Amino acid sequence: MAWIAPKLNWLPTDSINAVDFNRIENNTAEVAAYLNSIQYVMPALTTVTNRTQTSVDYLSSINRIEQNIDAIRAAFLTPPGYGPKETWIPNKKFDNEDAIRLEQNLQLLLDWGVLVFESFRYCGAAICGEQGVIY
Repeated sequence: MAWIAPKLNWLPTDSINAVDFNRIENNTAEVAAYLNSIQYVMPALTTVTNRTQTSVDYLSSINRIEQNIDAIRAAFLTPPGYGPKETWIPNKKFDNEDAIRLEQNLQLLLDWGVLVFESFRYCGAAICGEQGVIY
């Protein structure tokens, strides 16, 4: 798996399909793997990335996606601009704003993970006093 650029320009007329859900779940697994690689303990996630046009997703699938992303946030941090988790029930409409929120939340988690990694100080990386007297 590799990170797949998220779609962040969803329009009200767009419909989410199997490819979109596969991308979201792939990116969920990628964010968790990246954060795990920089020493954050990530929860075990169940993801599905093999949907086809004939696959059928249920509310439980969308709720699982929401729970996975929120579990990553809870184990890491809540980035500024992160949208809250939704709970899906019958007759609650999933629209373009929800698709944007899911994909944007994953992008935020990845971006902040990279920022955290880049801010780590490695042993021997901090050097002081080599240019003169330390006061």
